[in-house]
Amino acid sequence: MAWYRMYFVDRLQQVRWPYDLHAENDAHALTLAHASQDACADVQIAVELWQGARRIAGTSNKRPEAVRANWEELPVDRQETLLQIEEALLHSGTMIARSRRLQERMNSLRTEIAHKKDDPATAGSAQSSAEAVQSPTHSALH
Repeated sequence: MAWYRMYFVDRLQQVRWPYDLHAENDAHALTLAHASQDACADVQIAVELWQGARRIAGTSNKRPEAVRANWEELPVDRQETLLQIEEALLHSGTMIARSRRLQERMNSLRTEIAHKKDDPATAGSAQSSAEAVQSPTHSALH
């Protein structure tokens, strides 16, 4: 697992709310970044993804439709990781926390996770999502 930091950036490039996570690779981290951005799509927000001093290409204020179509098909452990990120956003104290879509997306994701856990054939990897996500980095960005 590699360490990454996502920044949620407002449209004026002034608010940067950081969130630290571990992901298997750049593609996994990008999927989580795009899914997190889509979860609060009713708020104008961009996402930047960094690994140390290296900015990961592929994040912006646009959400790729091809990636979004596959988020519901992620294994349970990755969906749980995404849910943890979304819960942190909800409690971030930033304008993102006011997103109505974020709450709707969290409820939908909880339902999907519960459904997959009830069906062992779709449960996916047994890896604990707690290993994949770190608590958010708090900075005074409100």
